[in-house]
Amino acid sequence: MSECALRENVDLNLEEVSRIALALKSLAAYSMAYEDENPAELQAVVDEGLEAVHHLFDC
Repeated sequence: MSECALRENVDLNLEEVSRIALALKSLAAYSMAYEDENPAELQAVVDEGLEAVHHLFDC
């Protein structure tokens, strides 16, 4: 597993950390219970979380 580091001159902020947490929570819930429901909606949430990860971290 590769490590991620906080990008230089970037501060963690609650909004982006919340987006990451929501994406992870949504992905976990989907994988456990909702395999065939609203995959496009889930994808949008996960994409927002990934965008926040890429904005904050070098991975």
